[in-house]
Amino acid sequence: MPSEIYLVKVGMTMEEGTVEEWYVADGDRVEPGEMLYRLETEKVNLDVDAETSGTVKHLADAGTTCKPGDVVGFIYADDETIPEVLPTPKPRPDITVANDTVADDKPKEPPAAKPRRAGGRIAASPVARKLAGELGVDLADVTGTGPRGRITKEDVQAAADAANAPAGPQAGTSTPLRGMRRTIAERMHGSLRDTAQLTMDMEVTMDDAVKLRRDLLAEWEGDGIRVTYTDLVLAAATKALGQHPAMNSALQDDALVRFEAVHIGLAVALDEGLIVPVIKDAQAKSLKEIATVSAELASRARDGKLTLDDVEGGTFTVTSLGMYGVDTFTPILNPPQAGILGVGRIYDGFSWEGDTAVKAAKMRLSLTWDHRVLDGAPAAEFLAAVRDFLESPYRLLV
Repeated sequence: MPSEIYLVKVGMTMEEGTVEEWYVADGDRVEPGEMLYRLETEKVNLDVDAETSGTVKHLADAGTTCKPGDVVGFIYADDETIPEVLPTPKPRPDITVANDTVADDKPKEPPAAKPRRAGGRIAASPVARKLAGELGVDLADVTGTGPRGRITKEDVQAAADAANAPAGPQAGTSTPLRGMRRTIAERMHGSLRDTAQLTMDMEVTMDDAVKLRRDLLAEWEGDGIRVTYTDLVLAAATKALGQHPAMNSALQDDALVRFEAVHIGLAVALDEGLIVPVIKDAQAKSLKEIATVSAELASRARDGKLTLDDVEGGTFTVTSLGMYGVDTFTPILNPPQAGILGVGRIYDGFSWEGDTAVKAAKMRLSLTWDHRVLDGAPAAEFLAAVRDFLESPYRLLV
């Protein structure tokens, strides 16, 4: 009996996935550990390896969307006869990737200087080989950017475009909306369409927070912990959510769900998009622990090493553009969460002491909330609570 090639299930919430590309052509041989196909889902993209050797036969074409556990192909052993009509086996819904890693649309491995070769052949996907033939591109001249230096169809197209590009100014390039960028586009459009979003700003005096951070940098230096202003906001927002649980809620199936635990998301910007790892049970963590976990999650996000568990289950999100010199902006909700807090830069402002203006460090917070879940007054009370914690930051250490 041939070995089935399944559409693997990545995480408990996955409902469908797409065989985005076959790495082994129909009828070609594969060895254990070699890449079979690239799986694309709403949240992750990953390469699925072969578990046995033999001849690969495709049951699902590239671009086909299936349910987890569906059979997308077979691997026939050397002593097996391949029928003209492939069987249609029953799916296996329990096929799961245990330690799935959130991957970008492009892998993190740097491009190889030359296309890598396997058994004397240039490593290229079947789709890339077909396209190269159609466009007259010599694969030996193409640099592979795929996993382990494999040439992808995008590499072939780029090589063809470069060879045929006319001299002079160009109109620009067209890039298909796919992977992480497509997911972000769909989710953000859906967020604005399906929720009642409003945004309010509030100014915060950060003098004491600046001093606290400076002191903590010195105190925690031996532990290798560099607390950031975003960490202070994460801790302040966590404590404020405990005082104002209506913000730690969501509207699901026409019911308001109020979460007991605070799972606070930290938006991390990558070259290809935005990803939001989650600090689980933040209400049970100290400021030092929040700073440690946030740094670890941000580092793993940039290295492409987050798991699905790292990005699921958030109840509230903090996003910062202060490092880019932004004063205030309008964050977009991360459904089904009811709130997201934007953090601006720290700037030189002033505060009044009687009739005297005194120089002070200032920062603006931008809160977007879902008006279906709570009204403006409780949202403003929550934001004021965040401000109060930052203006009296010793309370973050209690």
